[in-house]
Amino acid sequence: MAIEPIQGTPVWMPPGRVAVRMDAEHQRAYRVLYSRYGTVLGGLPVLRERDFDGRRVILKSEQLRALNEALSKVEPAASDAAGSSAFTTQERAKNRLFKRLQYLS
Repeated sequence: MAIEPIQGTPVWMPPGRVAVRMDAEHQRAYRVLYSRYGTVLGGLPVLRERDFDGRRVILKSEQLRALNEALSKVEPAASDAAGSSAFTTQERAKNRLFKRLQYLS
């Protein structure tokens, strides 16, 4: 079963932006995607932990399009296998990299 695209509703201010609400399935898939990339690639929005508290998130329409494209490529089984937080995984990978590079300086 594929992840259905996130639907955005246009907001009055600022123009060109849309408001989205992400359900638990979208949040899990985003965390897997963020832990895999770790940076902004292809216009993906960077969401913080506070953006997942159920309130709407305001994005550019290009960011929403890029997010839907990226989420469609994430397998639902991979989002369940994430286990820990994506932010924790990314922090662990960064620490490993810093430990390897500290001897080069």
